[in-house]
Amino acid sequence: MKKYAFFLLLLTFSALINASSNKPASTSEYSDKNGLKMIVTEESGSFAKQLTANTDGPGRKQALQNYINSLLKAHAVYGRNESQKPTMVYQIHANQEGTIVATRSEQGRYGMQIANKSLPVYGIHYELESDCSWQEQLCWVFYPSSHQRERWLEIAYAPHAIGELAEGVSLLIRNLQK
Repeated sequence: MKKYAFFLLLLTFSALINASSNKPASTSEYSDKNGLKMIVTEESGSFAKQLTANTDGPGRKQALQNYINSLLKAHAVYGRNESQKPTMVYQIHANQEGTIVATRSEQGRYGMQIANKSLPVYGIHYELESDCSWQEQLCWVFYPSSHQRERWLEIAYAPHAIGELAEGVSLLIRNLQK
């Protein structure tokens, strides 16, 4: 009897540990009364991964692009005067030729300055590096094909958001490489 009770306790304890973990053990599918389905997978630690898992192929690129641009806008860089408008904002656009164009709009002394930097996605590694500087109060994603760790996308200091931004751009690069 004691062996049975111990075995039951061990089984219950392992079930509680599995239930309290923040990652699901396998792929699960949920749907609401309107038929909206959400697929939760083992790798759905980020919203960008959940977005790609729940969006069909043709709409995936646009959904990722919209999500990345919303992150860039939400974490835009404001100047020291904390005006109503950000001083530096990025926006990306993925075109059909397999190129991601990052547009940097920066409010300067003499007006708005706009610069574009293109990233051809074929032949590059899709995992991106990112970093933050508390002193500069900035976070950035590095240009993927640069060996000099050149800053490509910059946002205000938000360590929690820069990882999600790098993950989203990585998934967009993978999507375009297919």
